[in-house]
Amino acid sequence: MRTIKTRQSKRTLSKIRHAVTTTILVGAVAIVSACAQTRPAPAAGQDPLVISQGTNAALQKYLGLIYPNQRGAFAVSADGANSYTYYCPEISCTPTLFGSFAVRHCESLSGQPCYLFYVARDPRMAYSIATSSEIAGRHGIKRATPLSELPAFDRN
Repeated sequence: MRTIKTRQSKRTLSKIRHAVTTTILVGAVAIVSACAQTRPAPAAGQDPLVISQGTNAALQKYLGLIYPNQRGAFAVSADGANSYTYYCPEISCTPTLFGSFAVRHCESLSGQPCYLFYVARDPRMAYSIATSSEIAGRHGIKRATPLSELPAFDRN
């Protein structure tokens, strides 16, 4: 009898822990959303952004990582030479602002303004690819943590 009560208590605690963690994460996202800013893309009617061949290779890798139900963002520096990818390998990841994360890390990596280039599989601006491969840029990538990998959601 005591074993059954212990199992029920563990399940109840697990459900409470899950609910509290989810509530905290949603609250944190709401706060960050209110404060987040992303740099606007070049105005409509301007020439398309020219990206380097290295940035195009990073973009193709990003598009290979993003399946229809997965989330992610791809940011590119103003000169088109640098990029940053932030993606989620599953449909359920820690709630986060993929776009602002990608832009912020791209700017940190490149030392210049960056634009949100893709959100999931949706392009945010027109672009063309440079014909020469002279520009050597920097490209970063980060995988988000799926909820199933967080300790709070460990079912053991």
